Amino acid sequence: MNENESVEAKKSEKTDQDKAVLRRDNEEYKIIKKLPKRFPSSLNDIYVTNKTDFKAQYERCKHLLYSKIESQPNEIVLHAMGPAINRAINLALRLQKEKSCKVNCYTSTILLEDDLYPLVDYLDISSQHRYISAVHINIKSF
Repeated sequence: MNENESVEAKKSEKTDQDKAVLRRDNEEYKIIKKLPKRFPSSLNDIYVTNKTDFKAQYERCKHLLYSKIESQPNEIVLHAMGPAINRAINLALRLQKEKSCKVNCYTSTILLEDDLYPLVDYLDISSQHRYISAVHINIKSF
């Protein structure tokens, strides 16, 4: 056995071990998805979700953006994650279409941690990490 064969054998053993660690049977664990950490919230931050009615979110954005009250800013920031990204983009485009405003869009990736609770006695509590896409849209009225 030459040196190249031994290196390849070690690599294949390591890959098999990595695959074994990554595999988790859904019947052995109950996955509890934790909520992500929220960004600092202020009057002009709006967190867009798929559960809230689109018209209600649109009216709230319009009220904050175009109100003449001096204590409220003429700028809002929409935050959305995962499947709600499309809704946030549609909301920003609809606000931009109605009146003139400047739209800046930023994307990011957020780390989420899920708890894995074993359903069998011989396993330990563990956690898994996953990443999710997020979007932050600044909308400023003129």
